[in-house]
Amino acid sequence: MTQTLERASTGGERLAIVHDYMTQLGGAERVAGIMAQALPSARLLTSVHAAADVPLNLIGGRPWQTSFLQPLAGRIPLKALLPLLPKAVASLDVSDSDLVISNSSAFAHHVRARSGATHFCYCSTPAHFLWNPQEYFRGRESLIRVLSPLLARLRKLDLDAAARVDTYVANSRYTAARIESIYGRDAKVVYPPVETARFRPSRDRSGRFVVVSRLVPAKRVDLVVEAANRRELPLDVIGRGPELVRLRRLAGPTVRLLGWQPDTLVRRVMAESTAVVIAGTEDFGLVTAEAQASGRPPVAYAAGGAIEIVEDGNTGFLFQEQTPEAIGEAMQHARDRDLETAGLVASAARFDVPVFLEALTSVLEAARHAGVAPTRAPATAGARL
Repeated sequence: MTQTLERASTGGERLAIVHDYMTQLGGAERVAGIMAQALPSARLLTSVHAAADVPLNLIGGRPWQTSFLQPLAGRIPLKALLPLLPKAVASLDVSDSDLVISNSSAFAHHVRARSGATHFCYCSTPAHFLWNPQEYFRGRESLIRVLSPLLARLRKLDLDAAARVDTYVANSRYTAARIESIYGRDAKVVYPPVETARFRPSRDRSGRFVVVSRLVPAKRVDLVVEAANRRELPLDVIGRGPELVRLRRLAGPTVRLLGWQPDTLVRRVMAESTAVVIAGTEDFGLVTAEAQASGRPPVAYAAGGAIEIVEDGNTGFLFQEQTPEAIGEAMQHARDRDLETAGLVASAARFDVPVFLEALTSVLEAARHAGVAPTRAPATAGARL
């Protein structure tokens, strides 16, 4: 694995990997960890690292250098530090690095590479809380109004940072379109890595549907709970977040809210489930592909990265509307029709770690050999959200 990505750098070149913040273990953090493992000589930098929540052994095993915000980690919620995060990332010292790889879904691409160095951004998404606040803060219109001046300033900083990046790579065609619309930049597509070897199909069946998600409004887990209530379908919800209290109030007798669970249990629950339900618009949707790797069909909203992962009726089931009725109907289809495990696993294999590293290496090599220079985002960038 190491030789693949390091092939893109010349001998003796100094490397740095920059991630937004290591405060929760999600898909973006796992991508950063895989990059770190593939580039053992790279320095690893992030704004803050909460080691209790994101252990080093899960993100490459090496220490992450942090910013001036680190003393506040764990004492002040990350959201309260939002106004300082762009400055914190920009303060990270990568002046000794010839190649800087930012792994960004928020502010990692704000890092300032030295003149003559190459800044290569693997972008999971332009930050939704900046560029799609109506969906991100769904149901909290008063908060949007309060934050509006701050978000406007942060959007300006975000456009300035995007213009300094040499090469953008997107984690899906959906994300590439957002990068073009918001930043006015072209982006190649390299799908993120799915550690398929960690997942094993099972012959056992629990008879239950499962949701594995952060419990935030944009994930629309409430719609899945309501669909299960109406059709009396057995549903397990795994995850934590601010929506947990509300979901407990919504849950009927067939719904269980299990909170956070260890990875080993999550993988087993997925492999034994009837299907894994994803109701939000995902930029890619690692859980969608992980369901396939587990040999179980994803039931997903037909938007975002899901339509790049799922072939409806063959490698999962898609629903066209974010409504309890549409979700319930798709869940019933998954219950009535058993898809072939081999086809599901083969679909997930398209996103395996070696595939990701080879594709990322090819894009990076092409950019380096072409001597790509930064391009200024046009003045209209960011106008179309």
